[in-house]
Amino acid sequence: MTKSQEIAALDKFIAQLGTASYLGPWLADARAEIVRDITSDIAPSAQLPGAARRDARDIVAAAKAEADSLRQAAESTAAGLRAQTQRQCDQQRQIVADLIRRHAEEAARALGRL
Repeated sequence: MTKSQEIAALDKFIAQLGTASYLGPWLADARAEIVRDITSDIAPSAQLPGAARRDARDIVAAAKAEADSLRQAAESTAAGLRAQTQRQCDQQRQIVADLIRRHAEEAARALGRL
């Protein structure tokens, strides 16, 4: 049997099964992949129905969108924490600088009294 004959037999079988059967809609949905495999000399394999492939695609897309959302939220939180930490560090530096200045002034006054 030639490839063209196999494809014609597939089309005939899909039509014979019709849409009221279990296999008919599944084979009709997988027809493009089956024809591609036939014309490419690839051994046939059971494939997911189109609806399942679309559901899987939707699940992956939703997971990627959720991951992007979580990453953006984490980056935003991290930026806020970095800014807060920077402000706290700046405040502590100012406190230390003020203490050093005050002690230096006190030491200068004490030395002036000697």
